[in-house]
Amino acid sequence: MKRIIQTRIALLVLLIFATSFTTISHAKPCKKQSIEDLVNALAESFEQKTMGKLDADRPYLGTIRFVIEHSLADDNDPRRFKVRRFASLTRAEKWFKSQEIEGMPGRNTRPLVKCAKGVCSYNSEGGILHNNLYLTKITYGMRGGCPYIKTIYLLDGD
Repeated sequence: MKRIIQTRIALLVLLIFATSFTTISHAKPCKKQSIEDLVNALAESFEQKTMGKLDADRPYLGTIRFVIEHSLADDNDPRRFKVRRFASLTRAEKWFKSQEIEGMPGRNTRPLVKCAKGVCSYNSEGGILHNNLYLTKITYGMRGGCPYIKTIYLLDGD
């Protein structure tokens, strides 16, 4: 009787172990692409106010951090930066839209300068407009040959 119970427990443990490997093997692999392709897609969707469409490929680990710098704030102003974290780009998009008044602020991107050492930077030359958000840089990491977004930095033209 004791041997039958031990055998059943062993079979149950083996079944649970095998099932866990089955679910892991069906996990969606990351999208292997260059970091430039990823940030260009993000910049385009940011400007078009459709960042949520990138959630299908989940180009982030955990949460995505947004840092918004207010252009009119003094260097020592504690409210110079607004930092928000979101579990998805869809949630970030909903928050940005909730902050809009009659479609403003607008969203702008400038040409990508380069991506190196975990940072993609955008051209900062030229003036900025009132009621516009500008994509200034994106920090990223690599895991398993796939890039992922860590933080998105924006400048608010106030």
